[in-house]
Amino acid sequence: MNEEIKDKLRQHAGKILLGGTGALLALSVLTLGSSLLSDGPAATDTKADALDQKLEGNLGDAQTKLATQHAALLAQLPGMDIERVNRDRATGRSLLLSLTDSSASTRAVKEQQVLLDARYGFLDHESRALTEFVPEWMTATGATKGAGPTYTLADLDIDVSQVQGLNYSYTGMARLDPVRVGPDQNSTAKSEFTVFTYSTSQDGTVTSLDAYRASNKTRDALAAASEEQPSPKPTG
Repeated sequence: MNEEIKDKLRQHAGKILLGGTGALLALSVLTLGSSLLSDGPAATDTKADALDQKLEGNLGDAQTKLATQHAALLAQLPGMDIERVNRDRATGRSLLLSLTDSSASTRAVKEQQVLLDARYGFLDHESRALTEFVPEWMTATGATKGAGPTYTLADLDIDVSQVQGLNYSYTGMARLDPVRVGPDQNSTAKSEFTVFTYSTSQDGTVTSLDAYRASNKTRDALAAASEEQPSPKPTG
C-alpha cells in the first residue's frame, strides 16, 4: 500500500503548492548551499547567481511538464460534463471532511467505523477507507486517546482521473491544518496531507471511496515545501 500512496502523491503533490517541486528545489538548495559555505565571498557570489538560474530553470521545467500533462488529460476526455464534475468535486470534499472529522471524535475507532458504514451505502466492512484510513487517522491525530485537534481544510485539489462510459473517477489531495484555539494554541499537532480516490455514477451517486494519510516523512516534506508558497483558498 505504501507504493500506492507514493504513486498518488507523485501524481498530485505538484499541483498542491508545487509540493513535489518544492521538495526537489529544497534538496537542490541544501546540496548547493553546503558548497557555497565552503568557498570565499567572490566564489560564493558567482555560485549564488548560478544557483538562482538553476532553481528558476527547475521550476520552469516542472511547471511546463505539469501543464503538458494536464492538457493531455483534457484531450483524452472529450465531452466531459463540467457541471457534473463540479458537483462531484463538492461531493468529494464532503466525503473527505466526514472522514477527517473523526480527529475530534469522542467515539472509539469501532464506533466511528459503524457510524460511517451506516451513513454511506458504498462503504462496508471491507472498505479500506474504514478498515485502514479511519484507524490510522484517529491514531495519528490523537483521537484514540480522547478527542484530538479539529482540522480545517487548508488546501484541496480534486482532478478527474478517468471517464469510463457514464462513470467518473477522481483523485484528490488535501492539506488539513489543526485549529488552535484557547489552551490548544501551543499544540504540537501538525498539518496532515490526505490522498483520496472516489467514483460516481451518472446521477452523482458515489460508488467507491479510498483514502490514504501521507506518512509522517512525506507529510513533513510537503509541509516544508508548501511554506515556500502562499496558501491559496481551498478549492474543489
